[in-house]
Amino acid sequence: MISAVLGTQLPGPGAIYLSQSLRFERPVFIGDTLRAEVVIAAWLPKKRIVKLKTQCFNQRSERVVKGTAVLMVERSRRK
Repeated sequence: MISAVLGTQLPGPGAIYLSQSLRFERPVFIGDTLRAEVVIAAWLPKKRIVKLKTQCFNQRSERVVKGTAVLMVERSRRK
């Protein structure tokens, strides 16, 4: 779920997925409804690196996964 969010919505086209770490905190069962959340934790503009806090929650709002992701973003194409 997290890679789907990062690959399609955040941070945008041209981003390169550098790393991700995950910690599984609760089991997920067939039939559960999950929600992925991604928050920008840090931006390093000189290196074009964005660090993200990632989490997934079940239908009871219990966190089932937490972690971090690091991406390199494309340079801005301003005219």
